[in-house]
Parts: sequence; C-alpha cells; structure tokens
Amino acid sequence: MRSKRSRRNSIIVILVLLAYPVIANVMILTGAAHVLANIKPQKLTMSWQSAWTILPGRFTVSGLEFQSTTPRNQFGLIVDAGKVSVSVFSLLSRTVDITQAEAVGVEVQYAKVTGETQSDSSATKPPWTIKLDGISATGVRKVTIQNLTGVDDMAFLGSGTLDDLKMSIVTKGGLMQVDRAVGTMVINNQTGAKNHGTPLQIDANLSITSHRPRQFKGKDKLRFFTGTVNAKGNFASIGPVSFLPDKELNLTTTGEGELEAHLMIENGELMPGSHLTFESESLKTTFLQFEATGNGTLKASVDPERKRPVEIQIDLDEFQIAEPGSHAPYLSGSDLDIEAHAHRLLLYSQKANGTGALSFHIEQGRVEDVRHYNKFIPPNAGLRFLSGSATTHGGFSIDNGVAHGLIEIAGTDVALSARNREIEADFHLSANLSEGDWRTRVFRLNDSSLRLNNVQVSSEAKETDEDWWGEVELEHGRLVWQEPFEVSARMHLGMRDVEPLLYMFRDPTKKKSKIDEFLNVKNVEGRMLVKSREDEIHIDPLHIDSDGLEVISRFSLSHDTADGVLYVKFKKVSAHFEIVDKSPRMIAFGGRKKILQEVDLSLLDAEQ
Repeated sequence: MRSKRSRRNSIIVILVLLAYPVIANVMILTGAAHVLANIKPQKLTMSWQSAWTILPGRFTVSGLEFQSTTPRNQFGLIVDAGKVSVSVFSLLSRTVDITQAEAVGVEVQYAKVTGETQSDSSATKPPWTIKLDGISATGVRKVTIQNLTGVDDMAFLGSGTLDDLKMSIVTKGGLMQVDRAVGTMVINNQTGAKNHGTPLQIDANLSITSHRPRQFKGKDKLRFFTGTVNAKGNFASIGPVSFLPDKELNLTTTGEGELEAHLMIENGELMPGSHLTFESESLKTTFLQFEATGNGTLKASVDPERKRPVEIQIDLDEFQIAEPGSHAPYLSGSDLDIEAHAHRLLLYSQKANGTGALSFHIEQGRVEDVRHYNKFIPPNAGLRFLSGSATTHGGFSIDNGVAHGLIEIAGTDVALSARNREIEADFHLSANLSEGDWRTRVFRLNDSSLRLNNVQVSSEAKETDEDWWGEVELEHGRLVWQEPFEVSARMHLGMRDVEPLLYMFRDPTKKKSKIDEFLNVKNVEGRMLVKSREDEIHIDPLHIDSDGLEVISRFSLSHDTADGVLYVKFKKVSAHFEIVDKSPRMIAFGGRKKILQEVDLSLLDAEQ
C-alpha cells in the first residue's frame, strides 16, 4: 500500500515536471504570461522580447523591461539577456525569493516619487517580502538616480559589473537590508560632465544594516552603510558636499575634476585610512560667509594620530571670491589656502557640535572696486570710498568656536569723501582680531591700525600739501562684524599736523585766522575713545597734547552732522568752543577747567 502511494506521488511529480514546460512556454508564447504580469500596470509593468523555461522557477529571458511603482519609489530595470531562479512555493506566502540571477546588458533607474499618491484597498493587504541572493550582472551600462532629498540627479553611462548581491526588503514601509553588494563600474559619461575623456572607475564592497527606508530621507540613509569604496577618474560633481560638523563654518565644495579616493565606511562614518584627492579647474568652495571659485585641489583624510583625525585641505592657485548668492566677484587673487579639522566625518550629518576648526589664508588678493568696503563703514561717519582699488592678504582661524585673524588691506591713490569733501590718499589697514565668537560676530581688537599717507583734502579754494600723513592705532577694543561694523576702542592718534581736521570743520574759502597757526605744530599725537553704534559715532574723550598744542574734545557724528564741545590751546592762547551742526562757535577764551567738567580724560586710562 505504501509503495503504491509512493509510486503514485512520483508519477504526479513527473507529470507536473513534464507538463510545466509545456504549459508555461505556451503561456509565454501566447501572451498570457504577459497579461498576468501586467494585471496591475499602475504598480508593475513587464515586457520581454523572448523567454523560456524548463524547470519551475527557472527562467531565461532576453529584452526584459521591468518597472515597479510604489507610493514613494519607482524602480526600473532593462536586461538584454538573463537567467533567474525563483522559488515558486514561496510565492504562496507573499515572498519573492530569488536565489540566483545572472544578467547581461543592464540599465537601472531609481527615482523618488514626488507627487501625491492615493492609496486603495490594497493598502490593507499584507506586505510582500523580496529576497535576493547570488545576484550578478555584467555589462551594466547605465545607472540613473533621481529626486533624492539633498542629492543632485545623477546618470552614469559606462560598463560595470555586479559580482554578488544579497539583500532583502519588505514592502509597505518594512525593513530593508543588504548583506553584501560587490561591484565595479567604469563610467564614461556622467550628468553635467564636460570632460568625457577620462573614465571614472568605481569599486565598491558595501553592506547596509537593517532599517526602514521610509523613515530616512536622502543622505540620511548613509548612516546604515558599511564597507569600502574606491574611485579614480573624472567626476562630474563632487558636491555640494558639507565637510564639517559645524554648519556655521559653512565649508562646502562642488565642481568637476579628477578624483582619487579610498573610503573606508562604518555605519556612515569615514574611518581611519580613508583619503580623497580632487583636482578641478573650476573648484567652487564656500567657507564662513565667503564663496570662492578657482583652479585648485581638495584633499581629505582620516588619521587617528592627529588631535582631530579628520583633515580637509583646499588650495586654490588662482581664485575669485563673491558674496553668497552673488555671481559678481569682488576679490580675486592667488594662493588661497583653506584648512579644516574635525573629530569625525559623518557622511549623513553635519550637525553643529562646536568642536570643529577652520582656517584660511590669502597670500595675495585684489579688490578692483574699493567701494565694496563702504558697507562696513557706519553711514554717519561721513566717510565713503569713491574710487580706487586695494590689495589684501592675511588669514583667519576658528577653533572650538573661538576666532582669531590678521587681515591687511592697502590702497594707493584712493579717492574718498570725508564730510562731503574729497580726499585723495594712500591707506593701509591692519586688523588684528582675537577672542572672537563667530556665531555672534564679536571680536577683540588689539594692535590694529589705520594709516593714511599722501593725503590731500581738495576744494575749489584750497588743497592741502601732498605729504600729509595720519595714523590711528587701536590699543584694544571690540568689533562687531556686521554691516556696518560696530566698533568701541581706545585709540592712539598721530598725524603730521591738524590741517585736514581743520578743513573738515572750517570753510576753506574764509580768510586765514588765528586758528591756522595750529598748522605750525608738527607730529601731533593724541588719544581718544571711539564708539560706533547704529546711526551714531561718539568720540569721547579726545585729547591731543603736542608741542604747545592741546586739544580736549568730545563730539558725536550722526545724520551728516557733528555736535560736541572743543577746547583748544596753542602756546599762551586758549579758547572754548561749541560745535553745532559741524560749525565751531567760540564760547569764551580759556575755559580748560570748564571743559574738564564736561569731558572726562580719566576714561583714557581706565581698564576696559
């Protein structure tokens, strides 16, 4: 009895195996299989030029075109020829189990669905599980990725292989993981590339830990990646890429060029031994509030022996700098070096933690239109650049949120407007910034100076001598880096004589008076406290004491006017003045004791 049952079962199996290829191939030839495969074209479409099967679940196909659309993702696949093994019985448990697949001539397309999708009754059905193992492919000629959050659309054309893929995914927002994905691709053409002559070769060996893709967008999915990636050749765009975990430092790059990279990744983090070099004729980088473009090199590496293992270096031989959002450069030059350090480099996140470091140095820069600096000068200073150019060099660094910098700017034969009178001068500014907070843009000013040489105050009635000079040295103070600057500082004042100051307050068309004798005093020196805020500049006090000339004053500049008090003594003659709307009016002779009741000179020696 038992032997009869076994014989009967064997006969049934043999009959099924014999009947299967006949029935299956008839369905393929008659188009019935095509109708079944496309029963829900809004979700799945499939077509092929030819196909056949001998064993259940084992198919050979050519000219396959496959497209799957879910409410959030769209996946497309073209295969010239291939073989695939599918577990037929697992389909009964809503599982697609592909244990072996080989493909030749492949195109892959993935896109994030951006439009609104409407759910139907099928949303209540249980999900499908898709399992892939032993998947390989040769002749991968095109890979397209679109609509990923935070990632530019990409299309790669070339020749690649997929050596081994094992993965599983559960539909309807379920878990997804990749146990291994090993492959190579030589890319001859990329979206946006201008140089098609240097192929880009990529070798990857990656795994992706189990996660729910629906919960992570764009590059945030990279937190689950582990493995190695090697790349060498022309890359159409390396960015925009943010490198530091402090967005305030704003270090990003983008551009096309020659890439050489060895990346060791663990859970989305670059590990020790990783390094990258990128050379571009049009490398674009942002840093702090600047945006630079030029011929340069980017280098990045991870070395555990360093205090901060991650180091990024960007060197631009020739560069132009523009303000963010502006395509017109205001500064050009040579040898811009940017260096940044971080404890970690996460591919998926650059959240601020205040531990990064960034520095830059400009060896030689030139500002063609010096009027660019007018936005930093308080409008009521009465001072504006009219024409001319300037050179600049110096650097700036931020470490753990603390900023330091030394910037020098110089110009020759620059035209300025001072209190509505034209000045021609050479100038040199040296700004030494320390103890700064880049987030609030507040800095200490120490050992800084502004020097004017060859100054002429021109008017129809009179011009000053050409060799006048003046210098302001900032002993220490405070600067708020904004537009315009806010400055409060104690300053040392030096000048050849007081001639330009006289002509800012005195009408040069008037005939000479006793006050012109002040011009005989040379190498004038003094001190003052200056504070600029919003619409006003306050100088309180000002004290000059040189070779028989003493000046005590305080005044405010606002709304194109000047108001204050002034005491002047020259030799044995002294007078007390009131300044109203830029015009000094003498109150009385003498008056030093009275002016000292209004002006506190002890502030010049007070601790700040």
